[in-house]
Amino acid sequence: MRNETKDVFFDVKALSEDGTFEGYAATFNNIDFYDDTIEPGAFTKTIGERTPALLWQHNREDVIGTVEELREDSKGLYVKARLLKDGVAKAAEAYALIKAKAVSGLSIGYISIKWEYEKNAKAKYGELRRLKEVDLREISLVTFPADLNAGVTRVKSIAEMDIREIEETLRDADFSRKEAKALISRCKELQRDVGGAEEQGAAEIKRVAEGIINILKGA
Repeated sequence: MRNETKDVFFDVKALSEDGTFEGYAATFNNIDFYDDTIEPGAFTKTIGERTPALLWQHNREDVIGTVEELREDSKGLYVKARLLKDGVAKAAEAYALIKAKAVSGLSIGYISIKWEYEKNAKAKYGELRRLKEVDLREISLVTFPADLNAGVTRVKSIAEMDIREIEETLRDADFSRKEAKALISRCKELQRDVGGAEEQGAAEIKRVAEGIINILKGA
């Protein structure tokens, strides 16, 4: 299992003087750029077991506050949190950036536990992944463009991509389906070889995929 992230736009007007803010860290039943959708109830188990960390830009070393309330409602995953701006330098920086509307995103860091694939005409590539249960690890404040038409999207590095997403990236770079499938065959072999060694697997896939792209682009 691998770590994934998903970002949403949120209302910065909810920020108060003591660093408390409210928003939705995830919304339900939206199809994102990578053809994922989160179903209601996906966070129920996690909410009952633990309180996720509040981080800055998904950096585990930058804990910037506390999550004070977390619940699912009809819209999505509602969160109320407080930035410890009087005692944590990075939290004070985050507070200033949010207030200036330079930062306007909430993001979740999670591991997919249960999901199903289905054919769906609304999905960009014709197949939708329904996330039915996720292990929520952290909620982050992230830099995110204030594009209200963007909907829910995922932002991830190539190291975090799965094979399907690497193929999509290559095709977006104007490689044919045949070329993309051939180029990621080595990535599939590496993924099988490393088995459960998640960090090593991500590093190897990143190295090979970036090398392939650089070679074919003439870098």
